[in-house]
Amino acid sequence: MEKHLPNGTEMADKDRKEHLAVKEKLYKFQGLKAEDPDFEPTLKSLWDDLGQHIKEEEESDLVALEDALEESTSEGLAKSFGRTKKFIPTRSHPSAPDKPPFETVAGLLAAPLDHLQDLFRKFPKESESTMPP
Repeated sequence: MEKHLPNGTEMADKDRKEHLAVKEKLYKFQGLKAEDPDFEPTLKSLWDDLGQHIKEEEESDLVALEDALEESTSEGLAKSFGRTKKFIPTRSHPSAPDKPPFETVAGLLAAPLDHLQDLFRKFPKESESTMPP
């Protein structure tokens, strides 16, 4: 957005602030158990903020960006985004940098650890195992 829209820097700065707010709530939520009294209010607040942010991006930001781009540029950015998604962290890191190039470096460092942690989070507990002892 910053490179392609006249007010792209303002839009990107606003998005970064909203992303940070969601990351902070997500980080808090990830540490809660379902029986925690803050679980539902935190989830609702997170969902409300995220829903509003997604709506703004889909109905305003991305529409403006798509209108400003040539078709070949849009297709190239879409492919690049698809590749990038494979290398991003799967957990919230609100204290990580949020601007290039540091955002990229932090993400590349955090992503493998997140993916490894995800494997163990999904690993069945001994009591859940269906294998004989």
